[in-house]
Amino acid sequence: MEISKILEYQTLDNELFKIEKQLRENKNKQQANQMHENMKNAQLKSVKLEEKAGSLLNEIEKVKKQFKIQEDKMNEFMEKDLTKLSKEELEKLSILKDKLTQNLNILDKNLTSLAESVNAVLSDFNKTIKIFNSSKEQYAKCKADYDKDVKNVEGTRNEITEKLKALSKSIDGKIMEAYLKRRKENIFPVVVPLKGNLCGGCHMELPYATISTLNSEGILTCEHCRRIIYKV
Repeated sequence: MEISKILEYQTLDNELFKIEKQLRENKNKQQANQMHENMKNAQLKSVKLEEKAGSLLNEIEKVKKQFKIQEDKMNEFMEKDLTKLSKEELEKLSILKDKLTQNLNILDKNLTSLAESVNAVLSDFNKTIKIFNSSKEQYAKCKADYDKDVKNVEGTRNEITEKLKALSKSIDGKIMEAYLKRRKENIFPVVVPLKGNLCGGCHMELPYATISTLNSEGILTCEHCRRIIYKV
């Protein structure tokens, strides 16, 4: 089988592969992706913090209501004319007073703790918003720089693509289809020579029966790396 055309195609395609690799590994693109991820994480965190703040504020309202109830009871207690009460009633009131005082102290501590939690959430929320805004600004810059990098190679990439399209018309359809399928999977080079009894791509040893097929058909697919092997 004539292999020269697909090798010519691959030589030209190698230039396109290098450009694609450079763009995949482009620092501006990687940084833009990282900033985009930071923005997404900050957005998710801000939503959770808003939910947490809402929950804490609801708890504060509940504690305030309980505090008001206990406070009203204490005021009611303070308004009583103790001179008209019996000893037994005074003892009961004393116990009630101690209980109300204890409840008020507990509620006061709860309010203080909840207020501190709300402040911590608000502080964390503000930091998260700053991270989001900073990441958004950096993302825009990195994205703009990456777009410039893409534009710089766009002409060369389009020129190579057109040449490959024209050259593909002179290549066997099945070979071309097999080549493009592997190319999409970033297998490169796709077409490699047989080196002794080894695949020229992954350097794995090929069975004798497989090499016999290569001798008769001219090409074969490596069972290890799926590259197309030809005999020199």
